Amino acid sequence: MWDDVIATAVVAAGAGAAVIPALRDRAFGTVREDWLADELPFDRIHDGLTIVNKDGSQTRAWAITGLCYDAKLDQEQITLLKGRTALLHDLGKRGLSLRLLAVKRRRPLDVAATWPCRTLAEIGEAEAARYTWSHEIEWFLLASGRSSQALMEADEAIRSTLHSYQPAALRQPEDKTQPCPLTGLLNGLVCGEYRRDLLPLSTNLSGSIIGADMAFDRASGTIRAEAEDCTHMRIISVTQWPDTVSGQMVSRLLSLDADLEISQICEPIEPSRALFLYKREENAQRHSWFKNPGRLEEVEIILERLAKGDLTLFITQMQVIVRSQDPATLESLTRQVTAILGELRVSYAVETRGAPAVWFGRFPEAAKKIPGGKLLRPLTILNQNVAALWTFQHSASGMPGNPFGKGPVRLFRTLSGQVYRFQFHVAERPKSRGNALVFAPTGGGKSTLMMHLLGGFAKWPGVLSVVLDSKEGARYMVEAMGGFYQGYDQLSLNPLDVGADTQQNRQRIYSILTAMCGPMALSPDDKVKLAHAVEQVFHLDPPHRTLTEALADAFPASSELARQFSRWVVDTKGNRGQYAHLLNAPRDSIGSGVLLGHHLVGINMNELLDDPDLGPPVVAHLAQALSQSAAANARGFFIFVDEAAKLIGNPGFASLVKEMYREYRKLGGAVALAFQDPAALLESPEGPAIIDGTATMIFLPNAKARPEDLRKLGLNDEQVAFACGQTLLKPGERQALVIRRDAAIGLDESAFLDVNLAYLGNALRFYDAGTDVNKRLAALKAQWGDQWINHL
Repeated sequence: MWDDVIATAVVAAGAGAAVIPALRDRAFGTVREDWLADELPFDRIHDGLTIVNKDGSQTRAWAITGLCYDAKLDQEQITLLKGRTALLHDLGKRGLSLRLLAVKRRRPLDVAATWPCRTLAEIGEAEAARYTWSHEIEWFLLASGRSSQALMEADEAIRSTLHSYQPAALRQPEDKTQPCPLTGLLNGLVCGEYRRDLLPLSTNLSGSIIGADMAFDRASGTIRAEAEDCTHMRIISVTQWPDTVSGQMVSRLLSLDADLEISQICEPIEPSRALFLYKREENAQRHSWFKNPGRLEEVEIILERLAKGDLTLFITQMQVIVRSQDPATLESLTRQVTAILGELRVSYAVETRGAPAVWFGRFPEAAKKIPGGKLLRPLTILNQNVAALWTFQHSASGMPGNPFGKGPVRLFRTLSGQVYRFQFHVAERPKSRGNALVFAPTGGGKSTLMMHLLGGFAKWPGVLSVVLDSKEGARYMVEAMGGFYQGYDQLSLNPLDVGADTQQNRQRIYSILTAMCGPMALSPDDKVKLAHAVEQVFHLDPPHRTLTEALADAFPASSELARQFSRWVVDTKGNRGQYAHLLNAPRDSIGSGVLLGHHLVGINMNELLDDPDLGPPVVAHLAQALSQSAAANARGFFIFVDEAAKLIGNPGFASLVKEMYREYRKLGGAVALAFQDPAALLESPEGPAIIDGTATMIFLPNAKARPEDLRKLGLNDEQVAFACGQTLLKPGERQALVIRRDAAIGLDESAFLDVNLAYLGNALRFYDAGTDVNKRLAALKAQWGDQWINHL
């Protein structure tokens, strides 16, 4: 909604039109200031958090984590805008001069991991090569004045009004041997290096800040900073605003793959002076030969609001500073920035002679008697325009670890170029929720993405990942990643072989028996009979505790229950039911832990996932048996059920899934179900409970998805458009929407991720599916035996 956030045409007359003439002349005059010619203005740091300048002015700084807007509905965004507007008005009333900064810098990443097989190691090496660094965005707000009381009140207002953005006052650490964020900020303002390793400084700041050797080329505007490396910088200043401003400008600039800084200086105009300026313009508009009715109406609105005292005008200067160690790259970045500004109809100037003055103007200081008197490119805009520009947008970055261990499951990039550390879980602590829902069309890349994620679990020894696969779609990838693949019909399955007679095991068997009844509507009497049948089950001991021996004559011969269960057993006359061969093994092989010696297991369900009668009880038993076995013998587990739409229509299966989404975390595991769209899930009576138990939702574009279904999942308009395939993607682009929520811990984040795996290069050969590659896999095994994977 950035384009609609705020219109300067409604309240500020295109912003630049209101610039004070004397200051406008000053903007294009001779540049006399060169910060190299004078000492820095900083004197000392008082009380560990207040920067005191040599002229006595004081500054406090706040780091702002920011807020993820991807999950925010339009009305929420408007409410947030009003809050920022009110804060700027409050700070302006206190006479505080403000500096707002967005700093994007490249930071190193450590993604080292140990893998259980050669193929996963090759994939991991390709991932590590791509993600050696990450761009991080830091937001800062600096307030300067001459009153300590005003700064203390500002601190309270910022912490209260910007609470959702997580502001934190920058202060010196108590341990003076630890890095100081205040020193790092000042160093960044001086030379562009916002460092995190500098120790605290308290006195003689001007002579103590490390900085760099700075040189300004007034012909080209290039700034050269020489410290450990030589960095080139250039400043692009805003010279005129369009009729509307929004956070889109800052957001688009920060999406560039570059190191840059965006900053804005805001000096408040005293209310009586603002009234004088606009009354003068009102008079000029009324008596002009060439009247502008629209402009006159805007001026009248501003005067009315100034009289009410709910509006603040600021003299501002905004600039973008791009930086690179390569001069050619700097030229390219300059063109990219100016192209974005041009598209948004923002007038700009690439600074040459004025570069030193603009650089110097970024240093915090109290406002002068004439606001903006020292600014090279002063423009007058309203507090709400500044609030619209500065959204403090935070791109979700995921989490550094999960209950299985440190590190991400996999790494991706957000659309702003930041690295996203993907996790299914909502927290790192043990027994955190990690359940997922995946919505993706057939052929949309779901299998490739999910296998990439499940392969990532292998970095933690003892964690078991299981894929209940559809028609061998994931067979090649499972085996290529060193996993074990087997058809469900090759397993010995017995849902009654659950061990001791406990309430939990009784409920487990009851749910599976309910699933065996298919779509049958169970009456209260039927439920009593099923409960009695469960009790009879525990009168038998393995290997006699089978469906046939326990249930062949458990129900009245003419009842609907007897008809339903006749499909699953061999009756007393020797008649074999249609499915009697599936779940009647003397002992259950999954419960015995036969699959636990592998990091990745694929079970081919063939047509079961499409069969609403046969699939639910078999899949339910597999998931339950795997979870119980893994919980007892593994460090953790994750079970992925593909194509669950037809399964969820079975009441018994839906009830079991609800239980999985509620209880698996207690066993140290998680489960994910995949659907083509949300319709089937939303139609299930258990749908709301399953959604409540979900930590992560993944959406791939699907043109057949219904917007109204997506909105029921809490998606906003932008997210709905993406999930419905209405977002225009460039050729070769592959994106996914990830939403992570947990009301208990206040988590509500989302991110659009670049999930194109082409960067894997030759390792991409391990990601394939289909009959042909499965045949090739079989041929390799026949030719090379146990060494086939070395010839893949």
